[in-house]
Amino acid sequence: MQGLGLSQMVLIPVVVALLFLNAISASEVPRPLGVSLAKASLYHPQPGDNSWTCLDGSRTIPFSQINDDYCDCADGSDEPGTSACRNGQFHCLNKGHQPLDIPSSRVQDGICDCCDGSDESQVVGCPNTCLELGAAAAVQRRNTAELHKRGAERRQEMITRGKQMKAERESRRLELDQRRKEQEILRSEKEQLKKNAEALESEAIEIFREQQRELDAETAQAEQEPQQMRHEASLSFTRFDTNKDGFVEVTELMVDMNLDRDRNGVVTVEEAKYFLDERERVDLDAFVTLAWPKIKPLAMLADGLFQPPQPEEIVPEPKVEQAEPSTEAIEPTPPQLSGEQADLAGEEDIEADEEGEEDQYDDEEPDVGVGEASPDVEDVPPPNYDPETQRLIQQANEARNALEEVERSLREIEQEVKEIDDQNSKGYGLTEEWAVHDGQCYNFEDREYVYTLCPFDRASQKSRSGGPETTLGRWDKWIGEPKKYSQQKYSNGAGCWNGPSRSAIINISCALEPKITAVSEPNRCEYYFEFETPAACDSEAFQAESENLHDEL
Repeated sequence: MQGLGLSQMVLIPVVVALLFLNAISASEVPRPLGVSLAKASLYHPQPGDNSWTCLDGSRTIPFSQINDDYCDCADGSDEPGTSACRNGQFHCLNKGHQPLDIPSSRVQDGICDCCDGSDESQVVGCPNTCLELGAAAAVQRRNTAELHKRGAERRQEMITRGKQMKAERESRRLELDQRRKEQEILRSEKEQLKKNAEALESEAIEIFREQQRELDAETAQAEQEPQQMRHEASLSFTRFDTNKDGFVEVTELMVDMNLDRDRNGVVTVEEAKYFLDERERVDLDAFVTLAWPKIKPLAMLADGLFQPPQPEEIVPEPKVEQAEPSTEAIEPTPPQLSGEQADLAGEEDIEADEEGEEDQYDDEEPDVGVGEASPDVEDVPPPNYDPETQRLIQQANEARNALEEVERSLREIEQEVKEIDDQNSKGYGLTEEWAVHDGQCYNFEDREYVYTLCPFDRASQKSRSGGPETTLGRWDKWIGEPKKYSQQKYSNGAGCWNGPSRSAIINISCALEPKITAVSEPNRCEYYFEFETPAACDSEAFQAESENLHDEL
């Protein structure tokens, strides 16, 4: 034994077991060629008439017609050891190795399909290689069992980490649920505060705007009065300047009896100088600023504008319009003007009307919300609110910001909850062993491409010479049969030119380290990844499979 190598020591018990199996073959139940031990009880003649019924019950034939190279049964069950029936099946005993079922059409075709050569006649002379194959398979199973055992230790580490990650997710999920309830209550409070603050803000802004409109109206009127005053003064200056020399003199005022201050029937020089600010004559500017303010009250008095108001029912309709100063009110009998002066006066009247219209529109203010700009005006500075209105606006802004902060926090919570729920729905295995692969990526290079697999996310390829990455598929689901966690599918990748969207199938096997071992494209735009990982190592499942195989042997 000391001179034997490790591989020889492994083979010895395997060969002994195979020889033991051959030794007990004489005690097996007799059955026709090509029938498995499990079906041996179905191939016995009926007592008395030596007949036999097809397994599908379609016919009853003499038992001697089994394996007579003629197909009598519709299901081919009467010819398990010949090629007469196309739908028949031949069972290779393969003592010392794994039993095998092959189609009956491959019986006696000159090719050795069974390692014991039972599917071919002695003429072909198939060697019996079952002992050698069985021994090699046993070594392979032993190595695979050792791989699963070592890989299972690492898989257990992945399970421990996966369960810890799941517990952390569940704990975080409960914490987020509690925070979401608190934030929803807080949002209701902030919404009410915002509503109240905006109501006070709107009321204050409306009051401010009303005051601003009144102020603008007063300002417009104040701006309009000097223009009206100059206009009236210019018309009176033209009337008094009878010699048209551009000055109003004392003698020119002495003819206007409205300027008789003492009502003695004569306008004296002293009285005339009083209106000219004690000067002999004045030009238009001096008349407007010095003379007209003194002359205008007497002119209005003469026009009857200072008479006490009459009862409304007896006041003639035209007198209602006399509230505004006009040229007729100032000068009952306007002097004759030259054509040039009349044109000048007409232009001034038109300009005054246009200015009045502009003032009317200036009083109006567009209904624009707080912080909004007028659509026709760019970069309009904000109104200069009074301190109280500004304080209420500031409070409303703070209430809006506080509500937005709560809503932002709620959106973040909802996003994190969605991510946790998405993780939980992916299916990380029965014991969470796959969880540690989520968020990791693995690469594989061939002569042309670099392939990338990010489990539970995507599969992609990129040319080694550069260029963009092409998505071969995004995580879809587990599709392994009968072992669910032996195969993954990634769908809805980048579309092929004039073809379908790319997709990838991930075949998973046991190994000590996670890695991609091969990538192929057997069909257009369909990729197959061979992926090894300790997550696929299950020594208990492999041992159960080995025991089932031993029972078959």
